[in-house]
Amino acid sequence: MKTNLKMLIALFLPLLLFISCAQIDRAPVTVPKTEKCAVLPFSNLSDTPLAGERVAAILYGVMKSKGYNAVLYFSPKEEDFTTNEIGNLEKKAEKEFTCIVGGSVNEWRYKVGIDGEPAVSITYTIKDVKTGKITSGTISGTDWGHKSLGLITQELFDKVF
Repeated sequence: MKTNLKMLIALFLPLLLFISCAQIDRAPVTVPKTEKCAVLPFSNLSDTPLAGERVAAILYGVMKSKGYNAVLYFSPKEEDFTTNEIGNLEKKAEKEFTCIVGGSVNEWRYKVGIDGEPAVSITYTIKDVKTGKITSGTISGTDWGHKSLGLITQELFDKVF
């Protein structure tokens, strides 16, 4: 009996590890497409400079392509936005928008190795300014070296919005 259990664990453990390579942990997006949404720069917690701006721009494009009333609520700059700058943008956006989308970029890089696999991990938040309700989730994924960070990010956001 113990041998069968060990063999069963030995068979399913690699499968479990393989399945966990790409993950979307999300709450359902409940933003009506008619709501006016501000897309803020994402906090950059990765080692890649300006990843927060890049991810926000990709999200903005995905939202617009799906019919959301989204506005990219920042001007690009040559360095990462600080937490204080993002907080100030959020306070200003609350006065003119009913929805605010932001978050953080946890990982946005190409893995070291022959294939240089892209690895993306993003935490997003959607704030309903009227009710104060915040919906959040985490999306992450990797792929073979033939895909870019931008494409992986776009595919992940396509599954959420």
